Amino acid sequence: TDGGGDGVTVVGFSVGAASVKKADDAFDFLADPTTASLVDPAISEYVPDSLPMGVGTRNRIRFRLWGLPLRAVSVVRVWEPGHRMVMANERPARPVRAVATHRFDPDGPDRCTYTWQIDFEPTVPLGVVAARLLCRAMRANAAAQQQRFKAEVERRWRSNPR
Repeated sequence: TDGGGDGVTVVGFSVGAASVKKADDAFDFLADPTTASLVDPAISEYVPDSLPMGVGTRNRIRFRLWGLPLRAVSVVRVWEPGHRMVMANERPARPVRAVATHRFDPDGPDRCTYTWQIDFEPTVPLGVVAARLLCRAMRANAAAQQQRFKAEVERRWRSNPR
């Protein structure tokens, strides 16, 4: 998507349709910081400042993008177990602010549809260029992340059904 309010261009995308077992299980899987590198192998470190995570938790993240080692800090803005979590980068604050929304929508009594949306909001002049580049890089990996997420949640559910 491209657009936003207040004259700010927000660039982003949404990837959905990963139907998985039980929203609570899927949410708990993503809420576990040890699973970050399973979903996205580019992540080498994901360390929250408090467990269990919740609104206000800050996450220190190390990852690789375009072969470069990078660091970021995100903060949890919304934490609704089994339904939705929203995280936004706090650092770096330039050239864009990234906001990731994870939704777990009911899909029958024992399944949910997991959707990941990420938006990049420029924070400096010409930040829209960086937003578009980041969006392209993240989107290129998104389908594979969804497949890894679904496979791992399903594997864990099969080994420990509730």
